[in-house]
Amino acid sequence: MCNKLIDAYNEPHRHYHTMNHVYSCLNLLDGLPVVGETKDKLEFAIWFHDVIYDSASQTNEIESATLAYEWLEHSDVSYALEVKRMIELSADYVNAQLTKETEKFFHDLDLAILGSSEVTYQEYVTNIRREYEHMSDDKFAAGRSSFLTKIIEKQKIFQTDAFHDLFEETARENMRYELEQLTQK
Repeated sequence: MCNKLIDAYNEPHRHYHTMNHVYSCLNLLDGLPVVGETKDKLEFAIWFHDVIYDSASQTNEIESATLAYEWLEHSDVSYALEVKRMIELSADYVNAQLTKETEKFFHDLDLAILGSSEVTYQEYVTNIRREYEHMSDDKFAAGRSSFLTKIIEKQKIFQTDAFHDLFEETARENMRYELEQLTQK
C-alpha cells in the first residue's frame, strides 16, 4: 500500500497535493505532544487524506476516506472508522463540526500551510492555481475568493491552542493579501 500512496501523491496533475504536503504534515505532527494510538490515527489520516485527488471532483475526500477505511479495516486496525471520519471532515473545513482532539489536530495540520511564511504561502497559491488550470481565471478567482472569505470569517481558523498561537495571525494576513490579489485581477 505504501508504494500506491506514494505513486498517487506523485501523479503529474498534482502541484500542491503532493508528497511534500504529506511530509509537511508529518513533520508538524512530530512536534506535537501526541503519542501512541493518537499519533498513529493522525499519521494514517495524513497519508490517506488526499490520496484520491482530482481538482474537478467533489468526491476526493469521500473516496480517500473510503480507501483508508477499507485498507485499515482489512488490516484489522481498530480505529479505521475514526480515521475515515477525520478524512471526511476535511471535505468542508468551513462547516465541519470537530469534536475530538484528533479531528482538531488533523484539521490544523492540514491547514497549517495557511500560516506559513510569505514565500511558502505564495508557492502554495501558485501550486493550487496550477491544479485548477482547467478553470478560467475569473471562475477560479470567484471560487478561491469565496473559500478564503469563509475561512477568514471564522472566529478561529485553527482549532487547537498550539496552532492558533503559532499560525492564526499569519494565516489571516496571508489570506487577506491573496484575496486582495484575486480581486485586483
